[in-house]
Amino acid sequence: DSIINIIKGIVMKIKLKYVNYLKSKHKTEMKRIYLKAFPESERFPFWILKHCSKENNIKFMEVLNGNELVGIEYLLTYENNAYLMYFAIDENKQNKGYGSETVKDLANEYNTVILSIEKLDNINREIKQKRKNFYLRNGFQETNVFYEDAGVEYEILTTNKNFSTTKESLEKFYEQMTSSKILKYIIGKIFNVYDIKLKN
Repeated sequence: DSIINIIKGIVMKIKLKYVNYLKSKHKTEMKRIYLKAFPESERFPFWILKHCSKENNIKFMEVLNGNELVGIEYLLTYENNAYLMYFAIDENKQNKGYGSETVKDLANEYNTVILSIEKLDNINREIKQKRKNFYLRNGFQETNVFYEDAGVEYEILTTNKNFSTTKESLEKFYEQMTSSKILKYIIGKIFNVYDIKLKN
């Protein structure tokens, strides 16, 4: 009984809300979480994320539990679909249910959410498997679609098995990042956006 009460207490304390980076009071902390969570090879320069967050179809959000910053999410959206480009819970606040709740909220908000994770191989396999299992537990499904970018192989997961994950659909997400031609060019150079070759 005591364990059940503790679990109930933890669940009841999670009340997440999401605030746009532009209105955040935790901008420095958001940057710290981003830089800590993602290797340099997978990151856009932070100034690009900041600049793009002004666009209507970009959601650069802080994840708050009450008034406490617990994580960040960065979404590219079009129509009622979202590409979860970056998602991280602060390393000091993990394993408390915040990640699962955030992912469930996204799945409820959008018709389709897709994301890319590193393909399972023998390098850091346990960490990659743990990450994949987290998403599979929380409503994502395998698409059996893979691609390579900057020498890293990725697998695409989705919340909607009927969503057609194609080169064109991925490009649609990236096209929402900015209306600036110069910035589009820079983004395309950093992540080979328009040279993605999907593999099944």
